Amino acid sequence: MKNTFKWPKEIYVYWLVEFIHGIELIGAVLLIFFKDWGGLNQAHTQMLQSWFTLWIFILEIPTGVYGDVYGKKKSVITGLIFHTLGIVVYTIAPNIWLFLLGEFIFALGVAFISGAQEAWIYDTTKKLGIEKRYRDVSITGSNLHMIGMIVASLIYIPLSRYFSVDNLFRLGIVPNVLSIILFTLFIKGTDSQNGLKPDYIGIVKKGMAAITKNANLKRLTVFVSVVATASYFVIWLYQESLRVSNTPEPEWGVYRTVLLISQIILVRILGKVFKKSKRFAYFVITLLVSAGFLIGGISQSNIGLIVLLVLSGGIGLQVNTILSKEINEEIDSEQRATVLSFIGMLKRLMLTVFNPVIGYLVDLKGVYVAFIILGLFTLLALWFKPKIKLK
Repeated sequence: MKNTFKWPKEIYVYWLVEFIHGIELIGAVLLIFFKDWGGLNQAHTQMLQSWFTLWIFILEIPTGVYGDVYGKKKSVITGLIFHTLGIVVYTIAPNIWLFLLGEFIFALGVAFISGAQEAWIYDTTKKLGIEKRYRDVSITGSNLHMIGMIVASLIYIPLSRYFSVDNLFRLGIVPNVLSIILFTLFIKGTDSQNGLKPDYIGIVKKGMAAITKNANLKRLTVFVSVVATASYFVIWLYQESLRVSNTPEPEWGVYRTVLLISQIILVRILGKVFKKSKRFAYFVITLLVSAGFLIGGISQSNIGLIVLLVLSGGIGLQVNTILSKEINEEIDSEQRATVLSFIGMLKRLMLTVFNPVIGYLVDLKGVYVAFIILGLFTLLALWFKPKIKLK
């Protein structure tokens, strides 16, 4: 505890950005924005997300190479600029063609940030000599992001009285602009520029080899992708479950707060479990995430939904943060952004396939059947848990 307030200023700035970015109101109005303002059903909404994840899949490698060649800091800032532009385009009018263009621009933003920000912050901790405490840095950043999202849930109700849903969505520009300013001014790039012509093909080949020749990294990639893919749908389906149960919209913020607080608490608990027994932790993550979906689907009640939010959301949505240290320890700094982009590609590919499937499943069979399918799918992660060497 005595070192709590002795972190380098760069880490405090990173944490501040995570908090500010969490205040973005987009997550609080997702279902209302797409279904009420946008006029889409669940299948159309998830197909739109498939278009989004497909483009991230396509763009992951070129943007990852950009980060390794021109600087991870430049890549992150470029991504934030595209994200801001995406918000502007998306809220011009409820038009499917604008939505498709907006999702493409969002995909550009996510692809430039994906891998690059994690690699940049990890390299920053190495440069500062605190890489052994990276898990604490990552988890604290994630927690502050969740706290920012809780603040967004709390201010959504009073703001909704004065702003239309598209204007609430549009307010997401503010956190992006503040993040760009803070990152630009207060955290230096970590990439060494030698003035040599970059070997793009060589960087891609080394990135692919880093995964294909590292059995543990391959297992980590698939494990994280399976759990993260299933848990992704918590965000998109819990509001549909509340709508089916006729829960008044003003109460939806309470359930979102439960989801966010669960992530804050459980990411720290799982981080401690990993320090004691990694082998046990992989089992715990898989079984609890699966159990949450199955309980939510079988019970068909708001109590079951709370269990789902706590377990499947609280743990599953933080699996990347929980395992970030293990993944980064397997990667060389020179290919870090590229390799992390490769890892992100598998999850994007899964989401591209699963988004329309789950969307149609919800429209045809209901949200509770979708929860059960996602719970069974999560169990596949057990076959890909990394092998732990016994000391």
